[in-house]
Amino acid sequence: MKLFYKITGIALIALASSCSKELIYNNIAQINYGTSFGECIGFCKREVTLKSNKSTYNCYSWYPTTQTITKTDSISNTALDSICKLNTTSFFLLPETIGCPDCADGGAEWLELKMLSGETHKVTFEYNNEPALLKGNITKLRETLNKNNCN
Repeated sequence: MKLFYKITGIALIALASSCSKELIYNNIAQINYGTSFGECIGFCKREVTLKSNKSTYNCYSWYPTTQTITKTDSISNTALDSICKLNTTSFFLLPETIGCPDCADGGAEWLELKMLSGETHKVTFEYNNEPALLKGNITKLRETLNKNNCN
């Protein structure tokens, strides 16, 4: 019987520590990630917002004749868990701009966290040159963003 309670307790702790459902791991309420290129034709800015097991994709063009595309999809608990496990304290200490994002049309990426407390922090960095702290998270976010091909 004691073993049953230990296993049940461990299972409850594991469930409580995941960020799925309401994205509350580390008190994260919402994750925004995107890429942009200043000199391009077509969809030059792409972003994904993760909130409450939903992913919302947006594709923008710099040209007013090209309509913005928005798609909403569900995202698995496993995917959310792998993305939002990061050291939020260290993230909030990162500068808002790292390197020279989109200089010489090299592109830019950004990650923004919105916390349950209302606090937000956005870090913008050179395309494919994420800070070491974010490496694994950005890889997963790139995979998530690339599921939407803007068509």
